Amino acid sequence: MAVEMTGLRIRERRLAAGLRQGELAERIGISPSYLNLIERNKRRASPDIVRRAAEALGAPLAELDGALERRLADRLAEIATEPDFADLALDPASARELLGRHPGWGRALARAWRARREADRAVEALSDRLTHDPFVSEAMHGMLTRIAALRSTSEILEQVEDIDDAQRRRFHGILAQESANLTEVAESLTQFFDRAHRDAETSSPAEDVEEAFLEAGNRFEALEDPAAPAQARPEAVDAALRAWAAGGDATAPGDAPDEGPGARRWARARAAAQARYGKVIDGLIAARPRLARDAAHRRARAAFEGYAADALLLPAPAITAAGLVAGWDVDALAARFEAPFAAVARRLASLGGGAPGAAAEAEDAAPRCAFVRVNAAGLALERRLLPEIALPRHGAACPLWAVYRALSSPGRTLRQLAEFPSGERFVFVARAEPVGPPRWGGMQPVEAALLALPAEAAMASVYAPRPREPAEPVGPNCRVCTRGDCRWRAEDPLTG
Repeated sequence: MAVEMTGLRIRERRLAAGLRQGELAERIGISPSYLNLIERNKRRASPDIVRRAAEALGAPLAELDGALERRLADRLAEIATEPDFADLALDPASARELLGRHPGWGRALARAWRARREADRAVEALSDRLTHDPFVSEAMHGMLTRIAALRSTSEILEQVEDIDDAQRRRFHGILAQESANLTEVAESLTQFFDRAHRDAETSSPAEDVEEAFLEAGNRFEALEDPAAPAQARPEAVDAALRAWAAGGDATAPGDAPDEGPGARRWARARAAAQARYGKVIDGLIAARPRLARDAAHRRARAAFEGYAADALLLPAPAITAAGLVAGWDVDALAARFEAPFAAVARRLASLGGGAPGAAAEAEDAAPRCAFVRVNAAGLALERRLLPEIALPRHGAACPLWAVYRALSSPGRTLRQLAEFPSGERFVFVARAEPVGPPRWGGMQPVEAALLALPAEAAMASVYAPRPREPAEPVGPNCRVCTRGDCRWRAEDPLTG
């Protein structure tokens, strides 16, 4: 479905630029007849052709390759599964058709739904404040007390006739004082609700952080070392980490020193990142208002510190050079750089995610990929997504994903060729590892990391799909999956 929109977007951009098919075809380096087939959705445009078309048209790559539309289509499909719209029997698959025919209406619908979602969350947050915040109950009690005092005092002045002047002045003084007190309580309540409205979370902190990374293509040049060597041996990196960490009062809370050599080195890298990039991270957060709230701020800081730690431990030139030689084998790279599997997989997502407009499929770049880290309950702890593989917000993902299978086989790397109901294929590479030191009498926590590569991007790696290899049918999750014959289904779909 993404391919269909690619041809349409190329045609729209060409017409807007006033170019004939022959002119654009010459700039791209293909025949006019082949471009005609692409624009009519009769032939598929390779990533290289899409990149050259974007350069020739001066358009962002994400606009032509369908990434923006896929992202918006996922949002519209999610709207179709909302319980409030169950009686309309909306088909999530028709979201792409709506965008293809009426992109403006699709964007307007998504924007209206987001506004409604934000309003609902604001109301919920205010309702929680009214129900649970002790300030509200105390303020309301104070208001009622002062109103009662005002009423009783005014009734005395109204109904009692034989009041001498001294008593009358005293009662008027009570009225003035209680009125001032009531005004003060009302002003406090007004300020409280103004602050509560401003602070009401309209999206979850995790979503805000994921959105910030997705918009940046999972890449932040401010946290990359431009002078990083192309051949960085672990011992040289360790020396640099010690020097950087010594430059500031940095610690890596929660990173135990006995989780294995790779984890210990990553903990040192995070301490060095805190010392070296603290002010840079402050700037990245300040530039994104949604990350300013307390919970989002904490998550964002941890995410940016993790990014910087990955970049220090796995310098871009070095891991790119090694990745090209190793066929992007995560296990081989983890051994080469003495780093955790999860850190290597997450780093590849930052190298191959491709910022909007970037040529992410260049021959000397890491393949486009996403990264997910989950705990033993299947809860996503960290996600670095691609527009074409946005995980559902509600509920866990499909249990058939290799990342969940890996949880039952810690220490073993699993590969899976997965096909979604839309027909899109991904190669999943997953591995679970114990987290933290073992403790007598208690279970050792286990987490699993997943590297997700679009099937085409995986062709340049050791994980490339084999000829005629059967793909395993998977879905996003039961709530929105359209597969009717899946014996793993644990929840009825909201549509159909």
